[in-house]
Amino acid sequence: MNKPKISPHPQWALDYRKPGTELRHIRGKYYLYSVSSKYDPKLKRSKKISGKILGTITQQDGFVESEKKKLREKAMFVVDFDTICVREFGFSSFLSQYNQLIEQRLKQFFPEHFLVILYMAYCRFVHFSPLKNMAFHIAKSMLSVDDKTVYNEKKFSMNLREIGGMRVQATDYLKSFIKVNDNVMVDMTNVFSNSEKMRYSKEGYNSEMVFEKQFNLMYIYSPQMIQPVFYRLYSGNIKEVTGFKLCLQESGLTDVTIIADKGFHSAANVALMNQEGFKYILPLKRDSSLILYEKLEDKKQLSYFKYEERYIWWVSYQIDGQQIFLFKDEKLRVQEEKDHLDRIETHPENYQLENFYQKENRFGTIAFLTSEKGNEAQHVYTVYKSRNSIEVMFDGIKNILHADRTYMQNEDALQGWMFINHIAMQWYYIIYSMLKKHNQLKHYSVSDFTKHLYEIKKVKINNQWVQEPQIKATKTLAKTLNIHIT
Repeated sequence: MNKPKISPHPQWALDYRKPGTELRHIRGKYYLYSVSSKYDPKLKRSKKISGKILGTITQQDGFVESEKKKLREKAMFVVDFDTICVREFGFSSFLSQYNQLIEQRLKQFFPEHFLVILYMAYCRFVHFSPLKNMAFHIAKSMLSVDDKTVYNEKKFSMNLREIGGMRVQATDYLKSFIKVNDNVMVDMTNVFSNSEKMRYSKEGYNSEMVFEKQFNLMYIYSPQMIQPVFYRLYSGNIKEVTGFKLCLQESGLTDVTIIADKGFHSAANVALMNQEGFKYILPLKRDSSLILYEKLEDKKQLSYFKYEERYIWWVSYQIDGQQIFLFKDEKLRVQEEKDHLDRIETHPENYQLENFYQKENRFGTIAFLTSEKGNEAQHVYTVYKSRNSIEVMFDGIKNILHADRTYMQNEDALQGWMFINHIAMQWYYIIYSMLKKHNQLKHYSVSDFTKHLYEIKKVKINNQWVQEPQIKATKTLAKTLNIHIT
């Protein structure tokens, strides 16, 4: 009588061996494989045929199914390739979570157009798209997955003109974001225009000494909210001061400080602002006769305050009833002296030591002509430094949205176009504020953020939408900013 064969494998592994499988012990680990048999006419007996791996077996976890087996099983499903569709999902999902206030206000003021406004703003923000390509981009986005409307260039163009003709609604929308007693800033930039038909399109001066046809875009910016809150268009030959009054009246704002650049100061501009009762902070060019640098020589006569871990020395005085603040930043002074001396070494034909001595008392200084009182030095300095925010905004309009030139030939279309760009700029600042809050501006730009999210796709297979896996870098960004794309 034959004795039963004793298995070399432990019972906890044998428990998972079923008919049609075999247990293998490989380098200290147990694996379960499929097995079958087939008659071999040469051997005149059945021959074992080993199949694919089914999984691993451990004493702690028992049977763990192989990932390869799962993939094989998925591959067995029949896929109708005519039903496969890929759409952008990441940025659309982000908007559904962080665009709720904007969408709510658009529904309130543009009940018949809010959806097409979102579509066009999406195309401008993500793709810098002209009208002719918007239908294509929207068809590739999850934003319109449930929208059965057929969009084309003609439909977008018609809606754009309708939106542009609704300035009252646009103004009410803009004003809904303004906070009472918010100390905002006003500035203006130029946008080039290829139109020969619009009254806004005029030849005008700009800081690059370009005299192409252009229109002026005046913006009101809130440093407190870190976002633009109001805008108005003017003809390209209109000066800033002329436009300030109407823009402020339309916005309903009263507590506004005009923060200009160094090229803005002139006796005529100051007289106009004083006449209108505007508050202002105007930086002076370093060769201005209003700046008395000798007042900085005796530090015993100066005051100071701390700004971003640096001590700023200052003095205030009046000339012909005009209030002047003069500041000196020692850290900036050292840097500017070094820069000038470096230029003497590298470009002696243009920079000489004699010139260095002539400018020595100006290094590290900045002076302002202002309507503020003489004891408001720290406020003046801090508010002016926040002007960088409005420069970032104009940079976003021109370089992020590529909206520094327009080809619109109709004024309503132009107004609609600028409103769409404004919505896109609101999204820009939602992302900018998020990156700033998490100290990520050194690592990611707003464009970086958008590109990462745009690459998150959903695939429609057999009428079911399935999210594609995210790359590690995108997962890291989302985790850092505590956002969930699902």
